[in-house]
Amino acid sequence: MVDPTTDHAAAPRESEDRVTIFVDRFLPPSQAFVIQQASALVRHRPEFLTFGRTGSRLSGVGDYPVRNLRDSRLGQAAGLLLKAPRLAPAALWSGVSGTRLLHAHFGKNGYILGPLARTLNVPLVTTFHGFDATYAGDPATPGGFNQTRFFRTGRAAMASGKGFSIAVSGFIRERLLAMGFDERRIFQHYIGIDTKLFAPQPQVVRRKARVVSVARFVEYKGHRYIIDALAKVAAAGVPVELVMIGQGPLRDEIEQLARRRLPDVVLMENLSQQEIRDVVSSARVYVHGSVTLENGHAEAMGLANLEALGVGTPVVAFDSGGVGEAMRPGVTGFTVPERDTDAMADAIGRLLTDDDLWAASSQAATAFVAENFDIQVQSRLLEDYYDAVVARFNAESK
Repeated sequence: MVDPTTDHAAAPRESEDRVTIFVDRFLPPSQAFVIQQASALVRHRPEFLTFGRTGSRLSGVGDYPVRNLRDSRLGQAAGLLLKAPRLAPAALWSGVSGTRLLHAHFGKNGYILGPLARTLNVPLVTTFHGFDATYAGDPATPGGFNQTRFFRTGRAAMASGKGFSIAVSGFIRERLLAMGFDERRIFQHYIGIDTKLFAPQPQVVRRKARVVSVARFVEYKGHRYIIDALAKVAAAGVPVELVMIGQGPLRDEIEQLARRRLPDVVLMENLSQQEIRDVVSSARVYVHGSVTLENGHAEAMGLANLEALGVGTPVVAFDSGGVGEAMRPGVTGFTVPERDTDAMADAIGRLLTDDDLWAASSQAATAFVAENFDIQVQSRLLEDYYDAVVARFNAESK
């Protein structure tokens, strides 16, 4: 039997309908949106299932049970059987029996969780966040046994199966449809952001030269293009300070490049959501450099862009993947063609130097996010979807 590891007593909810949310690790900073979405649920009581913990500051956030399979030998056995031979003996999973629905974040995790959903006889919902839907390269390149198996055969199996999928943007929905997923089993749903947290911070002083980027240091996030664009802004005589927040394998390489080419560079990592909010609030411009890679990988949408807009910081981004869905180009900031650093430099320069343009963009940004991406509103839609999935699953099971 898998014993739950409970960090905090579960907070009272309007309903005792349990939803088990699965993540591979609980929880890296780049997946803060998972906690935010769970915390916004009202009619369902979320609990987490995970194969292990990270050391990030997010690990202890939230008032819900966290079942870590590594905390007991039986849990470890259950996890190994689920991941390798794809077996889920009922005797090992009594700790999650009684859940109404399983919700896996990321395609690979949905594939792993399939046998457990069948054992528990509950519906499985998988949220596709980007790479899991856009990657079209060699299945072995991303690494990891289950990741390779997911890209080689698992994703196609999910497309032809009876699971339910959430696409985090219209762009990701189109990618799932192109792979053969049943459009009747896809729910296109924006996660949204906490508009109370990511709201204008009048006490934070804006630094007129500051440009901020919050992104993992990986190739598709396009830090090299950001640095090139800002070097052109600086060469034109406009003061620039670049603040990069994040972690990742290319961190040292990107830092060295930035310090060679730019006059003022700051790196930060492992910040809380409140600290990220305050840093982004101190910026004049938020810049997003994601590009489409040769293997097809592209940005699903960009929640960090919404957080920046929420605090009133205009965004300049490449028009890549689903990025345009999280902006109102020309109103809340600017989108420019992918890899066009001249156009990116021009847009950043305009926002750094034109006070009227900046003020109009900042005001429009907060209104745009509040009207379209409030996580409380979006989570009510998600809960309606949970209810619809359970009803359909029960009808199909008769």
